[in-house]
Amino acid sequence: MSALELNGENLYRDPYPVYARLREEAPVAFFEGTHEYLVTRFEDCRTVGANDRMFGPSGSPDRPEARVMGMPNVLSMTGEDHRLLRLGIDENLTLEQVRGYVEALTRPVVDRCLAELAPRGSANLTADLFEPISVRCIGDVIGLTDTANETLVEWFHAMSAGLQNVGDDPAVWERLDRALAEIDAQLGALYERVVARPDHTLMSHVVRGGLPDGEVRGFDEVLPTMKVIILGGLQEPGHAAANACAGLLLNPDQARVVADAPKEHALRAFDEGLRWIAPIGVTPRVTAEDVVVAGTSIPAGSSVAIVMASANRDPNRFENPDRFDMSRKKRPHLSFGFRPHFCSGHALSRAMGTIALEEVFLRLPNLRLDDSREVAAKGWRFRGVTDLPAVWDA
Repeated sequence: MSALELNGENLYRDPYPVYARLREEAPVAFFEGTHEYLVTRFEDCRTVGANDRMFGPSGSPDRPEARVMGMPNVLSMTGEDHRLLRLGIDENLTLEQVRGYVEALTRPVVDRCLAELAPRGSANLTADLFEPISVRCIGDVIGLTDTANETLVEWFHAMSAGLQNVGDDPAVWERLDRALAEIDAQLGALYERVVARPDHTLMSHVVRGGLPDGEVRGFDEVLPTMKVIILGGLQEPGHAAANACAGLLLNPDQARVVADAPKEHALRAFDEGLRWIAPIGVTPRVTAEDVVVAGTSIPAGSSVAIVMASANRDPNRFENPDRFDMSRKKRPHLSFGFRPHFCSGHALSRAMGTIALEEVFLRLPNLRLDDSREVAAKGWRFRGVTDLPAVWDA
């Protein structure tokens, strides 16, 4: 099997060679594995993403998102219902709001994790540091303060695997169903709590956001959207930070620049990591009518996947795009999606990831790759560096 062949195995292992071939040969390609058209060039992705009337959100029950999160959810909704729901989600996630609480939310978690990790002198920085930071902080924002880190990590891994289960592996579905049962139970208890006593958690905002005073959304209304938030929110900041850290450690000259002045360079490195390996690689759409994109006819009602991960490596947009280069000329990437579905958590993710990278390079002296094993990544709809073997002077 060629590494360039369009199939689920190649995409899961490393989608970037496949995307490069598609951009050259078939920039809009139908993928039998998920029954959708993959749009892979930057300008085409931007065109599709900007036209919410022609390429609206997909609420199809046949999509993997329906199996994993349920429908309707914030990603599948449009119009006034979507706008009102976003008012609740976004209420405490604006840049101004995030600036007011992100230090108190993130810095203590990072401090605890690094205090435990630093004496060891080696670790898988993804599993031992960046994922625990991400799930603890976002779990607390959601209101899952009593849910263990290990549980939260298992939830998003099980959901991510379900979204990418092109081979219909029953073990993946069993793992997903176990996670979903736990999520339903814990979110049910959290829902009852915030209905009785409103608070500042994200769940409380989602339950009431955009509604007249005294009104609340039902549990079945908010559950699919909360699952979207759990899947994207728990993993994205941690994997974005891990991806950026991997890019730095694979390029020691850049790592030294960050180590010499972490506060000056951490945000730039984090943002380049988002471009280099988009944690959320695909966003789904559905065509409102027959349309032609890049010379390919797409019938009305078809599922279309905007492949942001491919767009972010389009050489017509980014010079030498497969290289991590935090000093490259800044150009907007597509990792946070498109309005009106632009990622609500973009400001919080950037702020959390920047703090995590700052502290890692401040507190782990002479941080470098562990040459005993290779950096490993997986996934395509969601992709992250899963094993980031590192050593430092303890």
